[in-house]
Amino acid sequence: MHISIAGKLGSGKSTICNILRERYGFTVYSTGAILREIAAQQNVSALEINQILVGDATIDNEIDAAVTKLSIEKNDEVIIFDSRMAWKFANNSFKVYVEVDPAEAARRVFGAKRGAVEEYTSAEDAQEKLIKRSLVENERFKQIYGVDNFDHANYDLVIDSTNATPQEMADIIYAKYQERVS
Repeated sequence: MHISIAGKLGSGKSTICNILRERYGFTVYSTGAILREIAAQQNVSALEINQILVGDATIDNEIDAAVTKLSIEKNDEVIIFDSRMAWKFANNSFKVYVEVDPAEAARRVFGAKRGAVEEYTSAEDAQEKLIKRSLVENERFKQIYGVDNFDHANYDLVIDSTNATPQEMADIIYAKYQERVS
């Protein structure tokens, strides 16, 4: 069984995925990394690439097809899908959603220095842009797939990382995953 980890921007999804990879040797497939690479190639921000994608589902469809294909071809391996939509497309997946307080998310992202595609002048600027990007993404998902990515009913486990370390979050996810596969 695979693990798909979705959640709010700045919730620590990628850090949690990396911890699980390091501890247990799982493969991580990050659709966010793919979109940031596309944004960098087009010399636009992460928010701008999401706005561009609202009118053209081609890239989303390619990424989703790749998630589905990989999850089926590697069904005997544990792949962690770091992706807001893998819960819908990854075959045989334990679906996790990570919540976070918007102010905490902004503090984390502003301090992370993620490169030109995610530059912020302050934590307040980060919070404003993260909220806007999140809403644009979710609206795009509603248009393309008819689903609300924020709906907790889509997930097997919903956790809040606001006051927890990434290691604690990884421990919770792994324990709940083990319960599911046992």
